[in-house]
Amino acid sequence: MKTKLEIIFVAVGVCAALVAGCGTRSGEGTVRAVDWYEKNAAEREAKLAECRANPGLLDGTPDCINASRAANNANAEAKWATEKEGVRTEPSIPPP
Repeated sequence: MKTKLEIIFVAVGVCAALVAGCGTRSGEGTVRAVDWYEKNAAEREAKLAECRANPGLLDGTPDCINASRAANNANAEAKWATEKEGVRTEPSIPPP
């Protein structure tokens, strides 16, 4: 009975040590807002290139998400809000 209890305590200790070693990502620094990335295109492209270079580690970080959203916002205005690119189509509304 005593050895089973010792094995349980050792197993719990090992599990606690393993969980303690699992930390959050460090070294992220300051997180830039979507608005900041919209105003700073060069930094946005640099951050997106960094995120694409290591997607497993960086893809879900707030900076990568914000840079991606800013890129989507910048591209959306150019692609969907102008008629000169021929992307817009008239909605098809059936006649009454």
